[in-house]
Amino acid sequence: MKIYTKQGDGGFTRLADGKGLSKSDFRLEAIGDLDELNSHLGLLVCKVDAELAAKLQAIQSSLFVLGAHVASDSKEVLGNMELISLHDIVALENNIDALDAQLAPMRFFILPGGHETIAFAQIARTVCRRAERSLIRWVQATEHTEYEIAMAYMNRLSDYLFMVCRFLHHSLGIPEIPWNSGK
Repeated sequence: MKIYTKQGDGGFTRLADGKGLSKSDFRLEAIGDLDELNSHLGLLVCKVDAELAAKLQAIQSSLFVLGAHVASDSKEVLGNMELISLHDIVALENNIDALDAQLAPMRFFILPGGHETIAFAQIARTVCRRAERSLIRWVQATEHTEYEIAMAYMNRLSDYLFMVCRFLHHSLGIPEIPWNSGK
């Protein structure tokens, strides 16, 4: 199979189920943002310890499943892949709580940075927020109400990534950088 087909040169593409649409469609924007988030998580996986890497890779797998669902409405194409569930949200919340238990209470807004790995995690967090907004735009435009739990998952995922940033500050011994509002 050739990697290039030239079929998308005119600004249109096909989804996994064969449905054609414009590359500017909200659906394709959501798919692209989920893919970008997954790539940033892949970079972060290369920079963290094995335990955190395993958790991030599990999230990457969940994002692939979510992307597949957004890319197709066909049960035939999706097979037995189940969309994000409440169980996935609870797992993120448990991970957030476990990280939070190891950290001092947050007392100020934190500037991104301080260490390359932390910066990678902050970029993943912000891309996650964009992917969440893209997913919401598509869901609202098409009334795909079955994605409400997936939208909540994306919201919780950005919270988790923020806690990963705080945890990385702690584990790497890098002080959090407080935001000075000038007030």
